[in-house]
Amino acid sequence: MEAILDHRSITVHLSTAFDPASSNAYDHVVWTGPIDAYFGFEHGRLGYRTLDFVQEVKDGDVQGCPVLNYCDESVPYTRITEHKHFAPWEHHDKSVTYTEYSRLCGETDTPYYPIRLVEEKDQLVKYVEQARAQQGVTFLGRLGTYRYLDMDVTIHEALNAASGILEAVNTNSSIPSFFTDPLSGS
Repeated sequence: MEAILDHRSITVHLSTAFDPASSNAYDHVVWTGPIDAYFGFEHGRLGYRTLDFVQEVKDGDVQGCPVLNYCDESVPYTRITEHKHFAPWEHHDKSVTYTEYSRLCGETDTPYYPIRLVEEKDQLVKYVEQARAQQGVTFLGRLGTYRYLDMDVTIHEALNAASGILEAVNTNSSIPSFFTDPLSGS
């Protein structure tokens, strides 16, 4: 990541909120935040779920794998992540785990997953139409396209978008607002 970000054309700003009104100050913006937030919730807030994380440090090996999902309604959390298993070539006597608890997202919470209710369809259509009318902005990811995506799909779409952006830049073509239509899912 350091090598990618250490490019003469990339400036990193940490702990800085992006103001969509400043989009025209950039050649192109890739927006991966909530599509409704980009437009200042002009058509109301779409529904999201957020996550609360509980960290624990334990002796030994807790679950034997990096991520274990819990799908049973009787279990109050959705997943436990045990980070030492992401680097199996290392040895650690202790484990750091994070237990994820999912809940409805409030206005001050960080959204993680779109809910995408039928009642929100008209709202979403308005945001997508507004996004398509934007110049110099591409909407990507779960939040930018308001679609639930597994990580493999998210990565695949991001790589396709990167290729599409590079091709557009190299051919002096316009970069689309969406590389995947959020209304059709294709």
